[in-house]
Amino acid sequence: MTSTSNSPKQAPAEKTPSTDDKPLKLGELTLLATDVSLDYNVRIAHEQKSRKLFGSSGEKGVVQALKGISLAARKGEFIGLVGRNGSGKSTLLRVLAGVETPTSGEVVATSTPQLMGVKAALMPNLTGVDNIRIGLLAMGLTPAEVDERIPRVTELADIGNSIRMPMRTYSSGMNARLRFAISVAADPDILMIDEALSTGDDAFRQRSNEAMKQLIARSGTGFLVNHSAPAIRELCTRVVWLDKGEIVADGETQQIMSEYSKFMNALRRHGEPTALKVKSRYNQTFYERVQTIAGRTKTS
Repeated sequence: MTSTSNSPKQAPAEKTPSTDDKPLKLGELTLLATDVSLDYNVRIAHEQKSRKLFGSSGEKGVVQALKGISLAARKGEFIGLVGRNGSGKSTLLRVLAGVETPTSGEVVATSTPQLMGVKAALMPNLTGVDNIRIGLLAMGLTPAEVDERIPRVTELADIGNSIRMPMRTYSSGMNARLRFAISVAADPDILMIDEALSTGDDAFRQRSNEAMKQLIARSGTGFLVNHSAPAIRELCTRVVWLDKGEIVADGETQQIMSEYSKFMNALRRHGEPTALKVKSRYNQTFYERVQTIAGRTKTS
């Protein structure tokens, strides 16, 4: 099946399964990706041929950014996406959020995922407070709800008097912190964050982590792309390891992070051939991933 729009299709929520025998109680299915692939058509320049800066010479090619990704998520899960640079983490996040349409496969969700900062059309000439109001209204909150949550956003962003200054005066870090605070305060059912928690000082990271924990406690679903292993270990209930556009492994946080760390250590110390041998020891087959999804999506 192929997606027909940029927004994940809305799927009816399932009945909450009985999870009394599980350490983590999960709610109904919120998002399902089935055999998702994404190709980019590119032009590969000739190596030895001189060319103009904006020329169109070169051979046509295809970059496979995602290859047959299948995964499922439930309420109460905070899923970390890990992988070396170029593995497809941010691309997958954009596809799951409906920002990019896959070449093949399908994504369905019970509500529209909120990719941090994408939905909020903030205005650089308006103050931070004004943009908080605009951002929360854009995400569907009522004026009364916006008034109630402005102090929460201001406190989490913690950018001082700059909150009353135009956003065009903000640094990139201040901008990211405000967008993160707006996104979390909107209490989305499905929140997707790309590297946001690496922004700011230790105090902000601590507040950000606490805000995310509170979101999950309210039975939301979160996806996090972050290169900080401690942040993934602390926040995520589950980890999906990607490499070269494919899922290597999907499972319990500490186990997957341990396997991924061994892969990265081998890559740094011994290079690609050794690292690939390490990866092969942990690589899950498509059948194993399907069985994992079936186990998570099965209802009693």
